[in-house]
Amino acid sequence: MANNFIQKLMSDEEGRKLYFREDLIFEVTEAISQIMEAQGINKAKLSRLTGVSKSNITQLLSGDHNMRLTTVADLLYALGSKLQVAAVPIETDKVLEMSTLGGDEQWSPARKFVVKEPEYGGFRKRETQLIQAA
Repeated sequence: MANNFIQKLMSDEEGRKLYFREDLIFEVTEAISQIMEAQGINKAKLSRLTGVSKSNITQLLSGDHNMRLTTVADLLYALGSKLQVAAVPIETDKVLEMSTLGGDEQWSPARKFVVKEPEYGGFRKRETQLIQAA
């Protein structure tokens, strides 16, 4: 029996697909937001750097707007970064386990991702732990 939102969501194929779709969207938008914060770049400045309207930047970073890979690449390029992709096996059991740790109705799809930061002569990896998504 499903006790919380995540367990209900993970109880069928469509729900699991939705969860992992939202997980990816969250990871990408959170990575961009963290780079912006680390560099002291707000949405208005990112808008000027990319030629994308501030309202469109807001929509893209909210996760509600479907972001094309070319848009992700352009935003990250403007921030002096790039996305590194690694496909990993889906671990539904770990998602369910994490959902029971934080109490009822907690949504925390992303737990860890790696952002490559520009550094003289290459890139430096920075691991980021995420406890809870917005």
